[in-house]
Amino acid sequence: MGAQNSSHLGERQCQHLRGRTDAFLNHFMPHYRRQLAMTFLRQISSELTPQGQTGYQLLKSEKPPQTMMHEGILTQLQGHSPKWRESYYVLRGDSSLEWFGSKEEQRCGDEPQGSVALTGYTLVASWRECLYQRSTGNHSFQDPDPIIEPPLEFPIYLCHPFRQPLCFCTDTVESQDSWKSVLRYGIRCRGTVLQRRESSEAEAFLDAVKSYRQEKGIYGVDNLLLGTDAEILTNLLMRDLLPKLRAQKPAMLRGMGSRRKWAWRKFLDEVYILVLKLVSSELHNFHQEKEELQKELEKKIRPEADQMLALRNQIAQKLQTMVCGLAESFLCQEVEPQLAWVIEELLGPVRQGVGMIGTLLIHRMDGLLRNVQRSRVVAVLKEEVCSLGDMPWDLELMQPCYQKAELYWDCLQGLKERFGFHGTRNLVFSAQDLMQQLMENAVYTFQQLSDQHVSSATRRRQVICLLEKVKGRVLKKFESDSKFAQKHFVQEWLVQIFLPYLLRRLEVGCKLELHKYEKYVFADYSHIITIENIYEDVVLSFLNQKVNAGMDTTAELRGFQPEEKKKVTAETCTHAMFSMWNLETIDSPPHWDPDPHHDLLEDSRREGDREETGRRSRETCFTQWPPELLDKDPDETERSVLLEGSTIAMGTDIFQTHLLEMDVKGNGSIGWSRPTEFLRSQCPEREPARGGSQAGDIGAQLMADGIYSNVAVKTLRGGLEKGKAVVMETLEGEVL
Repeated sequence: MGAQNSSHLGERQCQHLRGRTDAFLNHFMPHYRRQLAMTFLRQISSELTPQGQTGYQLLKSEKPPQTMMHEGILTQLQGHSPKWRESYYVLRGDSSLEWFGSKEEQRCGDEPQGSVALTGYTLVASWRECLYQRSTGNHSFQDPDPIIEPPLEFPIYLCHPFRQPLCFCTDTVESQDSWKSVLRYGIRCRGTVLQRRESSEAEAFLDAVKSYRQEKGIYGVDNLLLGTDAEILTNLLMRDLLPKLRAQKPAMLRGMGSRRKWAWRKFLDEVYILVLKLVSSELHNFHQEKEELQKELEKKIRPEADQMLALRNQIAQKLQTMVCGLAESFLCQEVEPQLAWVIEELLGPVRQGVGMIGTLLIHRMDGLLRNVQRSRVVAVLKEEVCSLGDMPWDLELMQPCYQKAELYWDCLQGLKERFGFHGTRNLVFSAQDLMQQLMENAVYTFQQLSDQHVSSATRRRQVICLLEKVKGRVLKKFESDSKFAQKHFVQEWLVQIFLPYLLRRLEVGCKLELHKYEKYVFADYSHIITIENIYEDVVLSFLNQKVNAGMDTTAELRGFQPEEKKKVTAETCTHAMFSMWNLETIDSPPHWDPDPHHDLLEDSRREGDREETGRRSRETCFTQWPPELLDKDPDETERSVLLEGSTIAMGTDIFQTHLLEMDVKGNGSIGWSRPTEFLRSQCPEREPARGGSQAGDIGAQLMADGIYSNVAVKTLRGGLEKGKAVVMETLEGEVL
């Protein structure tokens, strides 16, 4: 594969591919240069405009990827005359899969026998899907010349629209499941590497790809826009090359049935590798030119930014007049009626996934507190806090949360027919990235606050008190960040769904008229300010007005459900928000297929065999938590978590508690904001009483209001009467 020499490509074919690659890059690079300039101008504009808070409160984790994610023995179907061979495989942190002759070769640092990046692959149910998916001509499942079946019982198949399939098998179901988990993770991380980079260069490149495709009449996102910059460009070129390659299959692709298909896939893989090599080399050469270009842009744009932005605004006003009528018509007639259900469908899966992340986070932090409470060794605390950092990369732990994002495959099917939206795979990956980043930030914030403040504690009870306060603070920040992230996610994907559709609908009435406005751009600014970019921003502004109005309307319609009004502590309400997020808390068209080849993987989007797909349905997904994590149904566990560690009243309507607000200051001290009606008693340093007489002695222990651990107690006027005792419990059932 990635490291093997080509055998089907002749010199003439290689020369032809080099010519096509050069022509493609010569056409694309002007788009890239223009978008670099436009992105830099946008960056200068943001610097001149006062920026408010980002909206996020958790500390952002920037933990580098692991150098090695997974390793083990697999049996793979390899070679031109395919045979099953056993090798030692290593999945690297950059989502590249390498294989060696043995584990000893890998340990000694020998060069791998082969390697392949996981970009664009999809887990499918059988090897027939790898070979025959979307192929031309008829074929029978009773293949006259089948490839030999896997020698082991548990296969793993990955297919790619332009590459040779990867066919593995393992000897145990546990090994199969673990490999499937890490392969899914690697495919996602490799696919969204540019989207997660959040740099101006990545933004400029993605805008250039969008501009290049729109020039060819292709709008919106699809599977081809996943991967590194070189891989994305290779996908675009391979899409153009594929029809001709199919029409001119080399005569050497002999054989019958599946063996001929295997040879064709092998040939296609060799073409892909050559094109990828040529594109990567060109982008590497452009890197030095790009540095010089950015220096020139700095000298040109920064001194004249005010004039450029003023000119851009003047042109935008002229374009608004032209676009307004048609844009409002399409928005009111075709987009606005669909906004409400699209918002609901976008919100549902990501809300459920983030809710499970919150439940998992609470469960683990509570477990940490229990373990620290049982032990008298300080080292246990450090070990427990450090163990939290592994949670976002524990794929078995996180998989039930990630599976919620796969609900988009079902709930957004109508978007393909109505609006030509083919980016569901991209949407699923984006939601999973959001969940992982929230978990990373939460555990990183907990680690930082714990390290900063708990180290000053001298007694175990004081340590536990401080950890509980840190936990409360992190959960409040997590709640705030989850709301903001979900709002941003919904808004972003509403634009990804409707903007390409709107631009295509306006192409005849508006875009063909843009050349009339070229005269308003000064010649000195023509390589920086483009009418197409201004026009798209104008259309986007109209769409954003409808999107914001639609989200506000949906929030009003949703309201606040009565069953959500629970008489619980403020901390309990914080926990409940993870699974019940309300939009109030957050400030038929013709069918069109933009890319006839982008659906090569969509029939196998479930990414697994049928049994695994069934387990991911709405009814059964919640039951997939690992038994060692949660020993009962997560719905029941979530309800129990809401009550765990909170105040319990023996009567009704006798008291109210509040979660104390902790302000972690930069100087390392902890400031408390205490309600004025609470007595300011210190958290008791003594160990809580144990034994069966706790309930009987509780009235004597709680004769006054005060603060005990992280629970605030307030009695009603008249004191504690019979039948109205307040029981305070720790996670271990101990009276504080």
